[in-house]
Amino acid sequence: MYPDELTSPYLDRFSAAAAQRYEALRIERDDPDRPQKIAALNSEAFGAPVVLFCYLDRTMGPGQWGDAGMYLQTVMLLLRAEGLHSCPQVMWTMYRKTVSRTVGADDELVLFCGISVGFEKEGVPRLRTGRADMTETVTFIGL
Repeated sequence: MYPDELTSPYLDRFSAAAAQRYEALRIERDDPDRPQKIAALNSEAFGAPVVLFCYLDRTMGPGQWGDAGMYLQTVMLLLRAEGLHSCPQVMWTMYRKTVSRTVGADDELVLFCGISVGFEKEGVPRLRTGRADMTETVTFIGL
């Protein structure tokens, strides 16, 4: 799911977001069952009743993968406009063979991600993580 050699600042941001996410889910860092609890929440789509799976033709390149991300962001914004919440889940790619068998996707397709979809549950901790400032993540060239 992630590059083997993830370095700073990306590793730092990833670690901070994960810590915030699991704290909100009340999963303690030193809990020996932490990996199983995290896997269970993910595989249960965080309780969402629907998971959409996005596949791409295996011959597509980085440009089309970028297009798919932009398309899915639009889908997620449209879901939000209808009162639904969604969560992209790349973890489904770890189970791509099982998912493909289950949904009937052929070998010419590659699983991009799943997106869990549902109405927000009242009383459940909100999963909001901090974001790096734009000055840390964007460089404007030629201005």
